[in-house]
Amino acid sequence: MQTLWQILRNRARTLLKNPGLMLIVMITIMLTPGVGANTAVFSVAGATGQSSGGPLDPKELEQFLDGFLAEHFEKERIPGAAFIMVKDGKIFFKKGYGFANLARQQRVSPDSTIFRIGSISKVFTADAVMQLADRGAIDLNVDVNQYLKRVKVPATFTEHVTAAHLISHTAGFDEIRPGTQAPEREDVLPLADFLRPRLVRLWRPGQIHMYSTYGMTLAGALVEDVSGASIEDYMAKNIWRPLGMERTNITVPPKLADDVAIGYEYVESAKTQRPQKWEWYHTTPASSINSTAADMAVWMIAHLQNGQYGDAQIFSERAAREMLRTHATGHPKLHGLAYGFAEEMYGELRLLEHGGNMAGFSSQVVLIPERNAGFFLVNQHEDSQLRDHLKWAILERYYGPPRKASVPSPAPDFNTRAHLFAGKYGSATYCHTCQGRQPGLTFQVTSNADGSISLNGKRWIEVEPLLFVREDGSSKIAFRADALGRITHMFFGGGWTFEKLMP
Repeated sequence: MQTLWQILRNRARTLLKNPGLMLIVMITIMLTPGVGANTAVFSVAGATGQSSGGPLDPKELEQFLDGFLAEHFEKERIPGAAFIMVKDGKIFFKKGYGFANLARQQRVSPDSTIFRIGSISKVFTADAVMQLADRGAIDLNVDVNQYLKRVKVPATFTEHVTAAHLISHTAGFDEIRPGTQAPEREDVLPLADFLRPRLVRLWRPGQIHMYSTYGMTLAGALVEDVSGASIEDYMAKNIWRPLGMERTNITVPPKLADDVAIGYEYVESAKTQRPQKWEWYHTTPASSINSTAADMAVWMIAHLQNGQYGDAQIFSERAAREMLRTHATGHPKLHGLAYGFAEEMYGELRLLEHGGNMAGFSSQVVLIPERNAGFFLVNQHEDSQLRDHLKWAILERYYGPPRKASVPSPAPDFNTRAHLFAGKYGSATYCHTCQGRQPGLTFQVTSNADGSISLNGKRWIEVEPLLFVREDGSSKIAFRADALGRITHMFFGGGWTFEKLMP
């Protein structure tokens, strides 16, 4: 039987034609872990072996990665990938695998090969908003319309949308699809022109956290209106250049064009790698950054070191900590969303992460703040599962088996309430106002005679009101009820919010 993680991972591509939705798959709590290379570069020498504090020896990590990636490259027919890990403020290990360009037989380099990172762009946009707040240019908690000049949030509700809502995915906008892509570069609309007819408010701000491309795209428009610069120029001046990220961009300069990896998808019927057309998005702040593994490493270090890398300080310490704390969750004891990043729990170890997908590419960044470590992987094939398998393998090998929650016996009176939870739930991340559209992913919850509920073939036990633990103690889910006690939502953690569907 598939785990819930596998179902979410395999179905996310069909929920929306927005590669950014793939990030949510990485943050679901339902997976129980276990499941020819280029020149390697080491910056740290250490003893062999590993500990719960992470890998100790870069060469041992290389041996593990070489074997793991070789197996998965063959299984998924992946042409190339780049991996980098940072630890204690330094690059611990980096390596390129396979080919960036098959026609030219150009190898992947972690330093020079430029990949599309898709929705990881959203975290950079959250960075920019946080910078403006840190510098006193905006207040995160006032009506964002005070700062927007070219487009305004509709007055659908009396409550105002704030910048904090935008970067925590709690603004309450509908996720309107299709229409986020442009056929060619010259067809990409200015942010305000794209957003003006498409900002539809479904929920009062702060009421529901739901992964939102529109909220983060409006955050980019906010950055442009306040700074007077395009989102790319702002990031280049205030984030990329200060950190030395010389190969990170939205518009690839001609001098770097030969270093851009080709996106491929494997066509089984033809037994061939098919190059993918470059995707252009109107949702630029949410979708369109390109970078190298080495550039992503310094950015990870800056986030792990309270905004500092070398002589550069992109945030104050206060702002950096605020960026990474929990800002939205379906339950106080369930992980949720920081600013830009999504939360995941590996046992008691808190992760901050984001994934990205474009046609031909899959990527993921994972921070482990408690261990002052992080890693980044990017490879070809949009639907690749490599990043997910590798993440869990690294966590299990180098950070120890996760501690599982204790699971009590079902409450004696639960049977009197079980019917409240039973029913069909659909992903909230879809276009509610588009004619004929329905949730792209649904789950059925049923009640059991023993006082538990069932979801995805597993029993779940209520451990406190509205909070459930899976029968093996590995995962949690939560529910929300309205003022009349009717269940309205189910939460898997991170950005996964499901609405209870009415008959």
